[in-house]
Amino acid sequence: MLCLALASKLRWAKSDFTTALKTCFSEQIEITSEKYAQIQFYTDLYVETMRNISHIIHPFYQGNKINTSDMAEMEINTELSNIEQIVDDCKITDKYNLFSKAQQQVPDVVSVISLWHQMKEEKLAQMGLSDNIGKWFREYLLPKTYWKFAIKRTKHKPTRNKLNRELQKIGQANINEPEGEGLSKNEIEQLSEAAIDLCRKFQRASSQVEGRNGYLSLINHNQRSFDDTRLKVLTVVHNFGIRGLDQKTPAERLFGDNLQFKPLANYIIDNFGDLPRSRNRYLSG
Repeated sequence: MLCLALASKLRWAKSDFTTALKTCFSEQIEITSEKYAQIQFYTDLYVETMRNISHIIHPFYQGNKINTSDMAEMEINTELSNIEQIVDDCKITDKYNLFSKAQQQVPDVVSVISLWHQMKEEKLAQMGLSDNIGKWFREYLLPKTYWKFAIKRTKHKPTRNKLNRELQKIGQANINEPEGEGLSKNEIEQLSEAAIDLCRKFQRASSQVEGRNGYLSLINHNQRSFDDTRLKVLTVVHNFGIRGLDQKTPAERLFGDNLQFKPLANYIIDNFGDLPRSRNRYLSG
């Protein structure tokens, strides 16, 4: 909503400024020019703020430093204050209280960071690594793997450049493999696979359900109703039918090797019963 409101104000401000230039009245040109510059400033501020908020929701910062939910929440609230200023200064009417709703959702959004770090520590405890190898895994291998995955998932060039700088900071730390531990090539590959598995399980915000929500939004836009059965089907397709970059479904990434699932199409074919017979039609005459 805010983005659309700013775009509309910017478009009208530009139109007024263009019209003023044609009139050649210096006072009118100055007024419309200042208004256009002000709206452009707030638009750029909004875009930069949204980029900053997106970059906050990562388990690491400055290369390999640990990010926490509390730190992320504080930074996001700081960025949201910029948006609040934009709403007030540009006199944008928030009749649906979207800004307040966004503030209320921040704790839930950032909670994924602490949950992921907790899962990471549980995984490391199961692996039984020595102190040196565990430190190397936490401070080098895992953040390096994470930033590589983040870069691979991002198509936006400025964001990719920012993530690349995070990756370069890890290389500048000069953290080598633990000396004297005698890690074999096979052991290093196993640790790398564990790092990849952990990084794949970090889901930023609600991205894992936005495809489903987008489809539901499309149905609403077309004014088509949907019932509980349709919702269940969409959930099953998402969890057991859609595969990510690792060619695994969300269910396979969640349960790992603990549970095995048949391919969704095979499961449907195996459990597809007889089709109901068509109803009889009695035509008179």
